[in-house]
Amino acid sequence: MPITSRSAPRGASARLVAHVTDLLREKKTLPGARIEMQLEKMSHSEPHPVYYVPLDALLEGKLLAAATQTSWRYLLVQDDAPIAEAELSASGKGAKNAKGRRGAVRPLALLGVSQGPFTAATIDALHAAERLPNVAAADYELRLLKVPAVYLAALWLHGAADDILIPMGNPPGGLRKNRPYSEKQVLRALKPVAERTQQFHDAYEAKRPRPRRKQS
Repeated sequence: MPITSRSAPRGASARLVAHVTDLLREKKTLPGARIEMQLEKMSHSEPHPVYYVPLDALLEGKLLAAATQTSWRYLLVQDDAPIAEAELSASGKGAKNAKGRRGAVRPLALLGVSQGPFTAATIDALHAAERLPNVAAADYELRLLKVPAVYLAALWLHGAADDILIPMGNPPGGLRKNRPYSEKQVLRALKPVAERTQQFHDAYEAKRPRPRRKQS
């Protein structure tokens, strides 16, 4: 069965091309770019939605149900190889959370274009996903899950019957990259990481100097 992509908002691809074209014409190349990006040779993948989970949700034992869509992510392809990625802000119809509820209306805007390790890491994780027996037996929608507070980025394969998470890069909590996990397994691995992160934040806030009140 295929790994599917949800349709992006109407006009999203045209907006992406216009934004990237303007950016590259202005800057010629991206800061720190390893490969020169040539507009005439460039194409892009189908987009996949990016979901964000805050630390407080993780501390409450919530993950996918607390995920909110923040953007659409495209892989930029040149000479048949993904060399960069770009993100557009979530739908002009309003961002969706994981349960499909929409938030406030926001216009599509370019959030950034970058060359970095997660472009290749995405391809590696997709190859791992395509080999999974579950994926061979049922359809899954491709998503990207981000939990910045604990440095987790994972492919999220959302199916009708289950969800599969495939961490990328150097995942925390003993999780291994390109390995499939259930939501329950990821929550178990991330719980101590989230608690340590919160303890660090609390200790920092306790020691941070408070501004003095002006005397009247």
